[in-house]
Amino acid sequence: MTVKKIMALAAELVGRRDLSDYLNNVSAENLAEQKRDAETLLQCYNLTENEIALDYLPLRRTQEFSSEGEIAYATFEKPPVEIFSVRDESGKKQTFSVEADVIRVPVGTLTVEYSYRPAVKTAEDEAEFNAKGDGRLLALGTASEFALFSGMMQEAGLLDKRYRDALACASRERGGRLKLRRWI
Repeated sequence: MTVKKIMALAAELVGRRDLSDYLNNVSAENLAEQKRDAETLLQCYNLTENEIALDYLPLRRTQEFSSEGEIAYATFEKPPVEIFSVRDESGKKQTFSVEADVIRVPVGTLTVEYSYRPAVKTAEDEAEFNAKGDGRLLALGTASEFALFSGMMQEAGLLDKRYRDALACASRERGGRLKLRRWI
């Protein structure tokens, strides 16, 4: 699903049909305001995707390396946030240590599983989360952030509750991290 479609859905969730129409190339009324709101909505999308990936459902990647005892972070396809495992050619887990700019590993061909931060998206890009229900989850989070940015506090609170509930459900289904709610 494209970021633009998620943004249009988020605009509808906030009650901004005009912004949704603008994103779907249906309307061009008050172009300057809609363009500014679309940019804000894109910022909210990027914040939401980043929050989900770093705090709840890590984006995982597996990559093969030929090692001489260390692997520089610069050689990873995506900048790693957390290293989950290092395995040798037979699939056996190997010990590793994380340092400032490299991970220390045994010599040989290794497979590294890690999480990474999503890239900053434009409206035309594809979302990094593409499982069933992810579009709705991202739209709810984006709408919640947008409502907060726009000063719609009541709507922001309602959307945030729906977003947190959807996030909890997705985390349980996929074995993600689930932060406990704190009561004051």
